[in-house]
Amino acid sequence: MKEKMDSIISRHLEKTLGYWRQPDETFKREIYADYRDKMNSESAIKILESPNPSDAFWEMMCDWYDDYSCDLKNELKKEIVNILQDDNGPCPEGLTDEEDDLLNDWLLEKVNFAFPEKHYLEQPFHVDIMVDTGDGNHDYTLNCVYPAYCGRYGETIDDKASIVWLARQQGYTKRQLRRALKEGDVTNPKGFLESVRAEVANIASPMQILTFLVEMTLEDLIKLNELIGLQYRNGYYYDSKKNPYCGYIVLDQKTTTGLYDPWSGGGSLFEIKLEKDVRLPIRFIRSALPDGGDGHSVDSVYGMVGSVWQRGGVKTIHAPRNIKKVEV
Repeated sequence: MKEKMDSIISRHLEKTLGYWRQPDETFKREIYADYRDKMNSESAIKILESPNPSDAFWEMMCDWYDDYSCDLKNELKKEIVNILQDDNGPCPEGLTDEEDDLLNDWLLEKVNFAFPEKHYLEQPFHVDIMVDTGDGNHDYTLNCVYPAYCGRYGETIDDKASIVWLARQQGYTKRQLRRALKEGDVTNPKGFLESVRAEVANIASPMQILTFLVEMTLEDLIKLNELIGLQYRNGYYYDSKKNPYCGYIVLDQKTTTGLYDPWSGGGSLFEIKLEKDVRLPIRFIRSALPDGGDGHSVDSVYGMVGSVWQRGGVKTIHAPRNIKKVEV
């Protein structure tokens, strides 16, 4: 009976639209998402903040589509039962309990439903990449130096300030940055140093995080946040400079960059002018979440147009070579 049932069901599925025979002799049916179906930011943030974002994504897919796949399987079973119980079928008097169990086992083993994961993995999100180069251990106050309203002329700048780190990334020294900041505010800043001067002069609070605004797909966000999770493999450090190597990302020089306070919902101009691409170690990323995932959203504070979040802003996500060895 098992062989006969296998033959009858297989022939039926080969003729049924939507079911495709696979090399391993199973059948697959793809479940398609409507083009209007979108994952909201709250769901994406929930995935990305979980201990294992990849697993959390698939759990969410199961939550969303399990009921529908069960309905499809039940409809398929009804069709097959009608064929088996047909006058010309092998079970015209109905299926016995044993035959019903055989059918259920066959469907469980041989029919698979593919969720529309690509539809969601390719969905873009507006992402705020917030940086902690050691200034997080100082409540992000180290960027708030002269000519900021809370700064003092002639004060030193801590090496852990993210504007110092960014200046060095752009090819400048701390001395050059400090000299530029001493000049005070500037109208129509040109180049990196003058734009940092204007950015610092226009901060709205004494807690400011260096922030990059980019557009990323959910797939890239999952990859990046899994690498961010490697920061804690040796324990939690308040000083991010003690975090272990986790790879790096490369940000395009056109990326919108500025100082932002997600706690108060305020910031500066978001007009730091990068002169070259930024190589950002992942161990220095405080968070990389859809806008609003880490405090007040930039959009709610500034009301910016969507193009401010640079499409293709993250040019490279480079994982450690021996990723399996570092996942301890």
